[in-house]
Amino acid sequence: MQLLVNIGSRIQRALWARLGQRSPVENRFLLLIPVVGAVTGLSAVGLAHVMAYIQKLCWGSGHNLLDAAAQTPWHYRLLVLVAAGAIVGLIGRIFRVETRGAGTAGMVQALALRGGYISFRNTWPRVLAGVSMVAMGASLGREGPMIQFGGALGSLIARKFKLSTQHIRILTCSAAAAAIAAVYNAPIGGTMMAMEVLIGNFSLEIFGPVVISSVISTFIFRNAMGDLPRFVIPDALRLGYKLVSGWELFAYVGLGILGGLVSVLFVRFLFWSEDSFEKIRLPAFARPVAGMLLVGGIGCFYPHVFGNGYEAVNLVLHENVPWELLFILPWAKLVATGFSLGSGGAGGLFMPTLMIGAYLGAGFGFGLHSWFPHATADYGAYALVGMGAVLAGTTHAPITAIMMIFEQTNSYQIVLPLMLVCIVSNGVARLLRSESVEHETLRRRGVTLPRGPEGGVMQTLRVADAMHDDAPAVAEATPFNEVVDRFLKEPYNNLYVTNQAGRFLGAIRLHALKDVLTQRDTLTMVVARDLIDEAFPVLTPDQKLADTMDAFWRERAERLPVVNNPQERRLIGWLSKRDLIGIYSQEILQKRQLLARFAVRSGDEQRETFVELPEGFELRTVELPAHHAGRTLAQLAPRSTYRVYVLARKRRDPVTGRESVEVPEPHTRLEAGDRLVVIGRFEDIAQFLAALALPPASA
Repeated sequence: MQLLVNIGSRIQRALWARLGQRSPVENRFLLLIPVVGAVTGLSAVGLAHVMAYIQKLCWGSGHNLLDAAAQTPWHYRLLVLVAAGAIVGLIGRIFRVETRGAGTAGMVQALALRGGYISFRNTWPRVLAGVSMVAMGASLGREGPMIQFGGALGSLIARKFKLSTQHIRILTCSAAAAAIAAVYNAPIGGTMMAMEVLIGNFSLEIFGPVVISSVISTFIFRNAMGDLPRFVIPDALRLGYKLVSGWELFAYVGLGILGGLVSVLFVRFLFWSEDSFEKIRLPAFARPVAGMLLVGGIGCFYPHVFGNGYEAVNLVLHENVPWELLFILPWAKLVATGFSLGSGGAGGLFMPTLMIGAYLGAGFGFGLHSWFPHATADYGAYALVGMGAVLAGTTHAPITAIMMIFEQTNSYQIVLPLMLVCIVSNGVARLLRSESVEHETLRRRGVTLPRGPEGGVMQTLRVADAMHDDAPAVAEATPFNEVVDRFLKEPYNNLYVTNQAGRFLGAIRLHALKDVLTQRDTLTMVVARDLIDEAFPVLTPDQKLADTMDAFWRERAERLPVVNNPQERRLIGWLSKRDLIGIYSQEILQKRQLLARFAVRSGDEQRETFVELPEGFELRTVELPAHHAGRTLAQLAPRSTYRVYVLARKRRDPVTGRESVEVPEPHTRLEAGDRLVVIGRFEDIAQFLAALALPPASA
């Protein structure tokens, strides 16, 4: 027993020491990963029940929308769909939010350009619109509102716990992945979609949190809603879902080409529908009503287009669909989805894409099997593969499509043709249309996404976050000899010139003095105004750091001036290449640079800025362990023992939740959870953290 106690004590000390080496922000981030997965899973369960309730209220069944809609008269179908459009229009008008969209494009933009920031206040009305519209029969997928809600929830939690920008991005992406994984019972597919489509990064730093959140969320959803795959293939048919012969691969290549062509057509129709509804002379809130009236008209003849399309896809996988519908429903669903989204509807495109692909593949397989019955599989197998073909073509994410279809059906026999078809379809779609549906949506909004994670960081940060506020300059009337003296004192190759109002007039280049030095007789008459280069480039505080890199590339200067705006051109600071290299190394390469990242609040706006530290120093926030509660700074002796200086103490009021910041005295009593802002050398802070990890008796 004593041996076990000793081992436990050693493990405890090692754990405290390990946690002590990490910053409080990093520890909070690790603890929040499973929390976000659990919260997202519970939220997905709640939204699923809300959708089922609304569907039952409108159609009489909360499970099978196709059967329920088929049993209602045509005028009732129109009435329900028009009511759905009216509800969405009113939500957009009352809350003044843009309801149109699947949610994934906005998520991609937030992760790439906003550091993972998503406003929960502006998101929940869109979620409400999406839940109502999908449940009432719009031809959209339920993953749209769930991704939006999960991502906004993850972003809110990360910001409430004051995580870093990178941690906020990862938690937001993890929450979105958890939502996808839960609603489709596909943790691997959800993970792949988040990393391939949403954040575009497969690094291990992101992969681990995304997997953990997806697994926890899926576990919760399965226990609440069931453990079966979404599309169930009977065992009698599953044996036929395989490659009949090697020659059949050529048929699947043809299906991949067809899937790529239909994917391009589908995306173009979506945006054509959006543009067409924008041109209609109707108030914005009335456009969803018009769109849903058209969808209801299609549903009067083919109720299969209503809602997610789960039931319709299961029918074709079971090969229980009349052959003529195999050639009608893919186009009916394509048009209905375009009208639903283009008119201002809120919902996802994932499930409608799968239904289009399923019936497209089924029609292709039906015709092929009729001609070559002994050399090809039944059309159900082609329906299964067709789902992946159109999904890969519209999202440009073949890995996601392969894993999603596999997890949705648990059919391993079809993996080989599925992989081939997804790759071919993706290649055809990229050849004919360079952007995915998400990226094309953002492009139409005027948003240019960066390439890779480093581009995202440099697009997120602004010049104001890294510039130096001091801007030494000379007046335009400064004599030549004083200009030379300033060059001798300054370590730069250009000197800024301003007028009396502080307006930037240009810069004097050091090499420009060479020509003047040959005219010795007129040197006494030369002033700074005569030497300036008026075309010298300038930066503004709101410019992205990615844009400044282009400016530095064009201009051979070690630093560039920063003006308040292009009109007034008042000199307010400067930015150097050294600053860009330091930020790139710290934020992208994760190297320890002599930079401290501060959050600066001005009114209601908060921005981040970088401050250069002395050589070998770093600034950290240290959370006081519970076993040091009640001790004073004098007893901890950070300065005298470890040469670590405490700049401030942060404490959160447990009642109000407000955080107070004060400069502590040596006799100040500390409490558990107090956070100390310290500065010192790397090795000194490490020794101080190791000492804090030990109980007072062992210190």
